[in-house]
Amino acid sequence: MKSVQKRNKIIILTVFMLIFSLSTLFSDFISTSFRNFLISQFSIIEGNDRLMVHFISIGQGDAIAINLPNDEVVLIDAGPNDNSVTLTNYIKQKVLNNSHDNKIDYLILTHADSDHIGGALRVLKEFEVENIFIPFLESETDSYVDLTTFIENGDYNILPNLQNMFEINHLSMEVYGPYESSDTNDSCPIIRLEYLETSFLFTGDISTDIEEKLLTNYYENIDCDIIKIAHHGSKYSSSLEFLQAVSPEYAVISCGKNSYGHPTDTVINNIIETGASVLRTDLQGNILFSVVEQNSYDVLTGDFIITGLILDYRFFILIIDIILLVCICILIFKKEKHN
Repeated sequence: MKSVQKRNKIIILTVFMLIFSLSTLFSDFISTSFRNFLISQFSIIEGNDRLMVHFISIGQGDAIAINLPNDEVVLIDAGPNDNSVTLTNYIKQKVLNNSHDNKIDYLILTHADSDHIGGALRVLKEFEVENIFIPFLESETDSYVDLTTFIENGDYNILPNLQNMFEINHLSMEVYGPYESSDTNDSCPIIRLEYLETSFLFTGDISTDIEEKLLTNYYENIDCDIIKIAHHGSKYSSSLEFLQAVSPEYAVISCGKNSYGHPTDTVINNIIETGASVLRTDLQGNILFSVVEQNSYDVLTGDFIITGLILDYRFFILIIDIILLVCICILIFKKEKHN
């Protein structure tokens, strides 16, 4: 009997060593295959060392979160107040990946309209916000007064402009405007962000008047791969001439149920005529662009999973090894008991 037990122990040890050796030998292949399987089945995207741009579905308004490759987080606008819980939950789960780091490095508010700043007060209360850019054109609305009062009573670094915000290899940011205007929509800064030769243009709520100024002053620099369509697809923005100069591959419209007719058929037709693909938060839900390689990016819509695990799936391989060992032990000892 003792000889049988000794033999079984040798068998278990030998099998475990064999499994462990083989899994270690092929760990790169196994981990890569496992990762690719998860990504293909569950719309998982890895969150490290990438630029990730989130167009968050918060109804009729704008909220764009950006994960920079250096782990800093930027939030451009904060949507309406009535969807502020949706916004902060998304930031916690998808942008910060449920981490204990509750920090937003830059909050950029393009202008004072409530569908762009309404959720900002909740953002400031729920996250540690380090730097804030607020509209130079003030407003008398309750949302703007409450927000600015809260900011004045807090310890925030107010950015005088958006120039030289950050320095990251392969990433650049250009800011056009804001142009002086009595219209809050036309006072938005226009931001062009580029990483590994994939570029984004964020246009706030600018009208065709500002688009004409951009064509005059920055015609050579406004082309991009992905454009955030101005003013939720309003007929007063996104002229065909402007969109042809931008020549995007994707045009993202952030909108929800509204009485303005956004987005208008005219804007949709202008986008289609440029050859760009239209993505809408009211139809596709959340929209995510992820850039990790030169001239290459992924796009996901709806519900998706973001993980920071990268290729380190060896932990799962070890778990599988242990499970296999336990199964072998059970089989051997059941056979021994039966004998």
